[in-house]
Amino acid sequence: MSTEARAADVRPIVGGLKRVAMAGTAGLLTGALVGGVGGRLAMLVLRLTSDPSVRGIESDDGFTIGVVSSETMFLVMFTAVLGAVGGLGYLVIRAWLPSPRRPALFAALMGVVGGALIIHPDGVDFTLLGPRWLAIVLFVALPAAYGLAVAFLIERWLRSADDASTRWLLALVPAVIPFVVLGPRGLPILVLVLLASLAADPRSIAARTVGSRPVVWLGRIGLATAGVAATVALVTDVAEIL
Repeated sequence: MSTEARAADVRPIVGGLKRVAMAGTAGLLTGALVGGVGGRLAMLVLRLTSDPSVRGIESDDGFTIGVVSSETMFLVMFTAVLGAVGGLGYLVIRAWLPSPRRPALFAALMGVVGGALIIHPDGVDFTLLGPRWLAIVLFVALPAAYGLAVAFLIERWLRSADDASTRWLLALVPAVIPFVVLGPRGLPILVLVLLASLAADPRSIAARTVGSRPVVWLGRIGLATAGVAATVALVTDVAEIL
């Protein structure tokens, strides 16, 4: 096999890994900023608008309301990792979203799915903190803002994904951390990295398969179904809270 042929064989692999690095980094940054910092700011706002008696009570996430501690750093780290996973997920499904409206659609999907996962009628965050409508708005807006930010940043960075530079490959180093720290429990994250890298480069067979018309429409039906189910669950919980 000639040198040119070998280079052509590895080009989609390298291109896919670069796109994975971009998506993971975008998710890491936006997850930490929007989910971690934004989440703590949201709780600060709710503490200020709630009855003073809530100070010192443990929230649904295990944080003491009104106290800034090392747990805040844990929250930022956790939301950063969660954001990186979301960035890789976006990379996998982006071919199923209409190109001009990808960030907006991903924001809407993250808003309803994230809101349905976070908001629930029992516990502390949506019963003792108030006003309740503000708590609901904030914790739907946060995942929606993350979805918009991470999709926008990934789309912007992907425009330069085909240049010859390989510096982005250094950003793949954190991808092995979950497996090293968590052992076999970190395997799902590595599988997601692999799937994202296979589907990321437009020149790869996997990307052409994911972007084929039948798969695109099946993916859109799946995303729409998930969005509708999450919306129903969210509306049900909001109605019970209010």
